[in-house]
Amino acid sequence: MTERLTEHAPDTHIWAPVTEFDDFVELCGCGQQPHLNLLTDPDLFSTTQRGGRMGPVTLQDVVVGADTSIDCGDLCSTYRVFLVRSGHAGGVHRGMSAAGSAGSAAVYAPEGLSTLQWDASTEILLFKVDRYAVEDALSDALGRQLTSQPDFAPLMPTDTAPTRNWINMLVLFAEQFLHPDGLLNQPLVGMPFIDTMVRGFLLAAEHSQRDALMGRERSLTPRAIRRAVDVIEAEAQLPLTLSSIAARSQVSVRSLQQGFKRHLGMSPMSYLREVRLRRAHQTLLESDPSVVTVASVAYDWGFTNLGRFAAAHAGRYNEPPAKTLRRTA
Repeated sequence: MTERLTEHAPDTHIWAPVTEFDDFVELCGCGQQPHLNLLTDPDLFSTTQRGGRMGPVTLQDVVVGADTSIDCGDLCSTYRVFLVRSGHAGGVHRGMSAAGSAGSAAVYAPEGLSTLQWDASTEILLFKVDRYAVEDALSDALGRQLTSQPDFAPLMPTDTAPTRNWINMLVLFAEQFLHPDGLLNQPLVGMPFIDTMVRGFLLAAEHSQRDALMGRERSLTPRAIRRAVDVIEAEAQLPLTLSSIAARSQVSVRSLQQGFKRHLGMSPMSYLREVRLRRAHQTLLESDPSVVTVASVAYDWGFTNLGRFAAAHAGRYNEPPAKTLRRTA
């Protein structure tokens, strides 16, 4: 669902027929300009669906009326889990095919899903999460800023207990959230549950950071770089400088810069800005807009140029910081 449609939440939680593909695209709510194209006969297209959005999550339950193939354009900026409840579905993600029948679950990361195919009468439960929510949760769990997008396997391992348990949580969430009177429709209850769903997804799906998340991977990053990361994570709100970080890490500025570039793919100060942006966003979400301003949050986290902070926040979180702050109200 798009943000516009959530203003009428009760209307989004009932089954509704959709016969025009453009209406389906609007309801899909992909977070940016529409990029879906129908590859099959538009006269045969039909779905029945219900859904809604809360915070960073969109949930859709869709029953396809006819064999359907869709070109996705590789552009969607969300993480998506397609749980097949009945029938058969498949997709191509970054050149790899993923297909399954009832009970299977496919994972598609941002920018990479090229096509989807659904057989007639297939029912799909779509759990869609904004990119920042997944990657910020992963950064928090790892205790360090994520410097690259995690690489997810296209199919969830449904034969493992964590995945089965998470799918059961997803079904429970759908039953409550898609019911007009469900308690999870209330943000007071729904938002903490959504946070649990996102963090559970990181443990249920296979991805490049899972071993580190489970504590099974020994870090190969040099001790000096790990020490610098610890300083930044613990003191991001302080006026840290490159030279002070290097001194506390017991290496030269040049060695610190080279080490960050080699092992983390960015400079120490870029890493610091990413940590500050994540922390500032979380502060905006947790603050009372009648007491706190965007400017005060920005300055508290080391952003001296309010315009640049607003632009960086909008680029990362798809909304201006003032809108994030108003969510609390």
